[in-house]
Amino acid sequence: MSNSGDEMDWVIVDGIGPFFRGYEKRRINWSKIPLAELPVKGKKAEAFWQGVRKDMAEFVERVKRDGYNTVTLDDVAHVTPHEAHEEKLAKRIDRLREEMKELVAIIKAAGLRVLMTTDVLPMTGKMSSEFGNDRKQMMLYFEQLLESFLDDFSEVDGVILRLGEGDGKDVKGELHNELYVRTAREANEMLKLLVGAFESRGKVLICRTWTVGAYPIGDLIWHRKRVDELLKGVESDAFLLSLKYGESDFFRYLPLNRAFFRTEVKTIIEFQARREYEGAGEYPSFIGFDAEAYAEELRDQENLVGVSVWVQTGGWHAFRRLSYLGEGSPWVELNSRVLLGIFNEGLSLKEAIALAVGHSRAATAERFLRLADEAVKKALYVEEYARQKWFFRRVRIPPLIHVYWDCVFLYHPVKKLLAHFVKGKNEAVQDGYQALENFPEMIELAEKLGWSTADVEFMRDSFGMFVKAREYYFGTYTEEMKRELLEAKAAYKAKYPRSVRHRYRIKTDFSQFGVSKQKIAVARRMFVRNKRGYRLIDHIVTLQLLGVIYRLFNKRYQRHLPKFVRKSAMGVDALFK
Repeated sequence: MSNSGDEMDWVIVDGIGPFFRGYEKRRINWSKIPLAELPVKGKKAEAFWQGVRKDMAEFVERVKRDGYNTVTLDDVAHVTPHEAHEEKLAKRIDRLREEMKELVAIIKAAGLRVLMTTDVLPMTGKMSSEFGNDRKQMMLYFEQLLESFLDDFSEVDGVILRLGEGDGKDVKGELHNELYVRTAREANEMLKLLVGAFESRGKVLICRTWTVGAYPIGDLIWHRKRVDELLKGVESDAFLLSLKYGESDFFRYLPLNRAFFRTEVKTIIEFQARREYEGAGEYPSFIGFDAEAYAEELRDQENLVGVSVWVQTGGWHAFRRLSYLGEGSPWVELNSRVLLGIFNEGLSLKEAIALAVGHSRAATAERFLRLADEAVKKALYVEEYARQKWFFRRVRIPPLIHVYWDCVFLYHPVKKLLAHFVKGKNEAVQDGYQALENFPEMIELAEKLGWSTADVEFMRDSFGMFVKAREYYFGTYTEEMKRELLEAKAAYKAKYPRSVRHRYRIKTDFSQFGVSKQKIAVARRMFVRNKRGYRLIDHIVTLQLLGVIYRLFNKRYQRHLPKFVRKSAMGVDALFK
């Protein structure tokens, strides 16, 4: 990364927003375009795709103005015909291919590049049955699929491989993405097999290291040797490695991913402007201060050639503002502009804020954003817990466990866990209430800046609920406390009915969790570790035996898990593969 002011080679933005206009589900899977559900015939389809084309043209114009030079779309399998597809799927893919060609043309006409994503490995149920365990045939199919796509969509500039994540449990349609790659060696062999097809066609192959903890490759995002295994012998100008900034998902309190310093391969750093765990653009969750710190660490990394910013992708929630379309998503777009100022233009944070909001308003805006940043880090996150480093099996445990996407969990198991990890319980409650004191000044500053005071008030009221929940997590439970929490929940819901505004869902279950403090302490010492490396007990029990036990008892006891845990994303099953 250079501070010379030279722009990066790859300034990437996700282009899924135009596909969600009018999407009617109450809670949306924002991980990718719902291609299996989009209309493909009749007047409804004509109206829908006409709207998508119009929105894409607007989106492209606005992101280009902010400095992006590349747009990502989903996905290879849904726009590439294959002889094994049954008639219904083949007709859908023909229509999706036709429409995607037009959308790619719109993006290219604006002078931007296009990248198409793919999971590893997309198959129909019939194909999966026919392949069985013949992994060579699966990889031959995937190689042919990619080559067919590259030849058909010659105007596309490359493909992004998502090798460590499959479809969520709610994804419908004939095509499903199965986790094919199980080890770093397998991934390495795949990359070396595929990269030649991209070299010969003048395209790029971008590999993302994000994984959900499944199989031995599940620790790729943080395990330093795993990255070395992945990249061994992969030497090509057509290849790039894309890394999230931290060792987990897009959370706060994470150190910079050290993989940036372990390779000479060209890299891209990933950020999320639409913070899926922090309101998804409903309020100011500003990440400029963290981004500036990461940029400073990466100052001398000459192989950092790109920045990828998610302005719409990520999460399962009801929040549905669309960035860079119509009224837009102001807080997301502010994050986006500041990120590009820092990483693409080499500006300081102060300079990036001034560029985004205007020099005359920069000081006022910076004060507002500093107060908002402090509120997020003190009232949303429990700082003492968030600063701790814990690993379970192959994943780094998130620094935020009591608020997830658009859900707040007032559950006794959550209370027990937070109480175990947080020693300064009174301080945690006080920190929260102290952060709430930021909001009167924030509202005053928002008025001066002409920014939405309604969003700041929503943030204040939501964070007030989070802080109220801390009294439950860290205090002595009483019936009076239960009554007060339920009254606060009712007041919050009454102030923000769904017909007026999408809000957090306050999930309450005060029934006692019959596991003692002592047993939690024993389980933590056995199954959870505070270092990256694996212990002997992890190799024997946590990584091996625990997975077997989970699979044996899963069907019998899965109903005891909250539906949210069972049904969202890939489900808890992925952790135990």
